[in-house]
Amino acid sequence: MANMYNVTLIFNPDKLKAVISEFNKLGITGITVTHVEGCGAQHGFKGYYRGVETEIQLLPKVKVEVIVSAIPVDKVIETAAAVLDSKEIGAGKIFVYDVEKVYRVRTKETDFDALQDKRS
Repeated sequence: MANMYNVTLIFNPDKLKAVISEFNKLGITGITVTHVEGCGAQHGFKGYYRGVETEIQLLPKVKVEVIVSAIPVDKVIETAAAVLDSKEIGAGKIFVYDVEKVYRVRTKETDFDALQDKRS
């Protein structure tokens, strides 16, 4: 059985279309996107709401998750890092987790077979 990985990216929303486009070029067809808030090294910023200064600690981010097995995980990481690299704090993070099991409910397929796009 091939190794399966969950690659999770958290980054600024303005890079979402570019990430999806590059992942599609790699052949990644299953992508989950969640709009989240978070903070890291930049610790938020001070802003004004109705004339009152407020401290904004949680910034809008996007969380993208893909499960890969046929595509080398290092290629996915390299591609994502190239798209996200802005040379600035807050460009993003990439997390990689082992996936133990995948189950496609409709067809009852498991693991590698459950990840394949068979619509073609």
